[in-house]
Amino acid sequence: MSQKYAFLDRDGLLIYEPPPSATPKGQIPYQIDSLEKLKVLDGVIEGLQKLLSADYKLIMISNQDGMGTDIFPEHNFWAPQNELIRILAENEIVFTKAFICPHLPEDNCDCRKPKTGLVDEFFRENDVDLKNSFMSGDRNTDRQFAENLGIRFFPAETNGSFDAVIKQLNLLNND
Repeated sequence: MSQKYAFLDRDGLLIYEPPPSATPKGQIPYQIDSLEKLKVLDGVIEGLQKLLSADYKLIMISNQDGMGTDIFPEHNFWAPQNELIRILAENEIVFTKAFICPHLPEDNCDCRKPKTGLVDEFFRENDVDLKNSFMSGDRNTDRQFAENLGIRFFPAETNGSFDAVIKQLNLLNND
């Protein structure tokens, strides 16, 4: 039996993504690299609970530019990521998987959104309900990722309320 999945971008959709102007010189823009920067966005907890109640499995997918390099050490990613997972679990929200691409755009890897390398094996090993699964994110690469997978896309405003995603889903489900 095929399963519905909600593929969700992390930064800017689930958690606050700092603008490039807030990034100190010598650091990679947009990265949540400390617990102090971690902020779960409005509507995320309630929205994820609604998705789980509607029998969606949750998949987190994120490009993390340069994770594991001198300017973005891997432990700087995992501290806020593990805290996010703890906060979600405290609210009975568990992601089935989290797929993270650590490469820079110029690395031209196969796993960086909009390419599908991060999830190709997942799609081969799982019966994904393409008609009812979706991707949501705040960037054009998220839209292209959804197109490359053959699933619907629900756009979100960077650092906006997750309620907007849920409303889009509800509108489509009521057709």
